[in-house]
Amino acid sequence: MTDFPALYGEHPGLDFANTVNGRAQDEPEEHLHGYRDMVRWAAYAQWIGPEERRDLDALAGQRPDAARGSHLAGVAVREAIHRVFAGMTRDLPPDEDDLALIQRAYAAAMAAARLRPGEGHFGWDWPDDSLDQVWWPAVLSVIDLLTTGPAGRVKVCASTRGCAGLFLDTSKNGSRRWCRMADCGTEAKIHRQTARRRDARR
Repeated sequence: MTDFPALYGEHPGLDFANTVNGRAQDEPEEHLHGYRDMVRWAAYAQWIGPEERRDLDALAGQRPDAARGSHLAGVAVREAIHRVFAGMTRDLPPDEDDLALIQRAYAAAMAAARLRPGEGHFGWDWPDDSLDQVWWPAVLSVIDLLTTGPAGRVKVCASTRGCAGLFLDTSKNGSRRWCRMADCGTEAKIHRQTARRRDARR
């Protein structure tokens, strides 16, 4: 079992942004309290393997100040990602500071990246001592989404209970409204049915 939220964003960068539950609620639920949580998250999202997880946990113990800095930097980028895409769903122009933060993180990730052959394609990896590699994949994927699309398919969960989760609507007709039908979608249906019954009794 994991205590992380489901990967419902349909996109790595959006999944990373969704590591806060109930953003529009009075008390949002944070899942990344420290660097080791980020390591666990990266393993959960399958950005790193078991061996990399062990190595990064050990490295965090050896370099606690650097690990804390990486955690704070990753959270700052995560929040910028959420603000940019949530704003775009309301036709608001992205804040220049948020875009600059994401761009600087991307530049740092690519400066450290190494091109490596994989199974049928090439990909990026990073030196073993790069603490930021636990959240750099989110930055690379977000830059790709912003520059090549389909950024216009990103939506915010329509739940009225404060979910505010981001997801990439991959449905053919662009009709998806909720982060997950089993959660917020079901809640919305129950709410509508209750309202209809109440109106019928009047």
